[in-house]
Amino acid sequence: MSGQDAGRALGRIVVAVLEIVCELLERQALRRVDAGTLTDEQVENVGQALISLQRQFAALREALGEPDSSGVRLPVDIASLLDDERTSL
Repeated sequence: MSGQDAGRALGRIVVAVLEIVCELLERQALRRVDAGTLTDEQVENVGQALISLQRQFAALREALGEPDSSGVRLPVDIASLLDDERTSL
């Protein structure tokens, strides 16, 4: 495996982990909105931040040659990603 391939594989894993964190942040934000603990301005700021994150993820996926999965929520299995990368070594 070349250094570039290893870097791309690591990038895929990092993006997957960050997407999981983003999903958790989205869920927490929705719980806070539903509970009424955020002001209208905070709701707007959280929404804009999440949109910005999705755009950045799309740019990362493009840079890594990954298909755009925006709007598609698939369960991320980190173990299978690691196994795939180990197999290709």
